Amino acid sequence: MQGHASILCFIDDMGQPHHLLCLKGGQQGDGFETVRFAVTIHHFIGRVFQRHPACKGTAVCDDYFIIAPLQEALALVAELRLILKQDLDLYLDVSKFDCYVPGNRLDDDQARELFKDTLATRQSFSDLAAMDVGVSRKGLRVAGVPVGDDTWVTKFVAEKVEAVILDVGKIDHVLTDGTIHYHMLRFCKNTHPGFLARNMPTPLISDSLGSLESFWSPCAPKALVALIQIGHPSCDPSLT
Repeated sequence: MQGHASILCFIDDMGQPHHLLCLKGGQQGDGFETVRFAVTIHHFIGRVFQRHPACKGTAVCDDYFIIAPLQEALALVAELRLILKQDLDLYLDVSKFDCYVPGNRLDDDQARELFKDTLATRQSFSDLAAMDVGVSRKGLRVAGVPVGDDTWVTKFVAEKVEAVILDVGKIDHVLTDGTIHYHMLRFCKNTHPGFLARNMPTPLISDSLGSLESFWSPCAPKALVALIQIGHPSCDPSLT
């Protein structure tokens, strides 16, 4: 990586090792790589936005968010896809894009039809046809945070919490070491719910977090023992 071919190794949940041949791009797991990547590409993205004044947006590493009338947004994406490929040899996978049409004027089918009709207005939009899979008037995820109507957002959070509960259940059956159990809960499984809790209105997330807290309560004794073992300052040794 960093201009040199490398082989990355990881071990799956069954203990089976796997090797990945990496020929270009940044080193996965390198904390500073995020900064290097952003510094490298964001001025290219900024220049494209400057040529489309009707569009507002932001970029978080390789995630891009655009607010604009549909035709203007598609024009920006078409140019951005071209510039990233020509200047940086980066491929913008438009099939991963989501297109959110807010309001109640259109249903989902009408929103997708509007999207297809807009694609047909310019030849430069022909490479963006795969974007129609993400057209919705209910909501989308912006930098990991659901944005949309309350029903869609609440359902999104509930599904994420259910996934965490399922994973924690698996951990409880595998891990017997209290310290490892504590670190898995704190640094792996608590991060996503914590991120959502910091960035969302409380009424839309309180029920889901309440169910998660109820599920985690039986895990507390094992994690508490682990905290005492590693000398965590928030633990009172007298609790043992």
